[in-house]
Amino acid sequence: MRIAYCIHSLNLAGGMERVLSLKASKLAEDYGHDVFIVTASMKGRQPAFPLSPKVKLVDVGVSDRFGPGFFRYGRGLNKVLTRIAPDVTVSLCGNDVYFVPSCDDGSLKLAEFHFSHDKFLLKYGDNPYSRWRTKTLEKALKKFHTLVVLTQADARAWSGILPSVKQIYNPLTFSLSDRSQVSAKRFMAAGRLENQKDYPAMIQAWKKVAERHPDWTLDIFGDGHQKDDIQRLVSSEGLEGKVRLMGRSSDIRSEMLNSSGLLLSSRFEGFPMVLLEASAMGLPMVSFDCHYGPSEIVRTGENGFLVPLGDTDAMAEAICQLIEDVPLRQKLGKGAFESARSFLPERIMNQWDSLFRSLKSNLG
Repeated sequence: MRIAYCIHSLNLAGGMERVLSLKASKLAEDYGHDVFIVTASMKGRQPAFPLSPKVKLVDVGVSDRFGPGFFRYGRGLNKVLTRIAPDVTVSLCGNDVYFVPSCDDGSLKLAEFHFSHDKFLLKYGDNPYSRWRTKTLEKALKKFHTLVVLTQADARAWSGILPSVKQIYNPLTFSLSDRSQVSAKRFMAAGRLENQKDYPAMIQAWKKVAERHPDWTLDIFGDGHQKDDIQRLVSSEGLEGKVRLMGRSSDIRSEMLNSSGLLLSSRFEGFPMVLLEASAMGLPMVSFDCHYGPSEIVRTGENGFLVPLGDTDAMAEAICQLIEDVPLRQKLGKGAFESARSFLPERIMNQWDSLFRSLKSNLG
């Protein structure tokens, strides 16, 4: 079967790019599909993550950003897909989402949404702009044969809007081999230093932890627009040396192996891959119960603690329980490792293979 994925680019080291690279490689190597990834404008840049040599990369060569070249991109995408002649075309719901359904390549059109229905409302607040962006996305997605979302909660949100919605979790990108001994006196967090991740709330929680356990540290990995603001907050709260901004890591797996827990303080998520990665490394997790995703990964008392959104006292108390109760920390770390098995690539990719085959049979 010929499968074409459409995405803005592959050079960014983001979760969507990482997952697509893994999925495309598995579909080509393990399932024998003829897989293409169609990008908008790579400009000679290399993919950020490893790809099977069996996956074919095709670049339209025109930016898909809103602007003068927007419709040139649409025409170029149509030409590329017509040349490829896929059985199924998958939009990753970038700006290609507005062109893929009208491309006359003859394929079934499937959309794969890595965020949530309420993304714009959660990001920008309930205002005319957010409502317009949401309605525009809904209108575009109604033209697809099927929408695939990442969580059961998001599937419920879309079910009353679109006729065909399916849910498939992202696959684990780490192997289940080594796991943390959860003996290091540090917790960690990883992600972009942006408003969505609400690191100020995490730092406020850690301030309470540091009062009881001054010999423990919180290391935050990532970069972003709020780096300077977060550093100033750390300094103003007297947490220098106790909360450390570590920048980007080229080996986050090793950092997890040398930690005793992972924190997530996001205001909202799609499906946070960092929680899956932490599970695979045997780290107990403490996460806000935000929309969407954490509640379908973190189970209080089994592999970590899910605490109310924005409740820094509850987050601090959960962290302190893990610090003070070593057997509990070990138990939840083991539970996290075992729970990661639900997201093994072979399990997830079987679902994708079945979906693609059913779509092709419908195509007749």
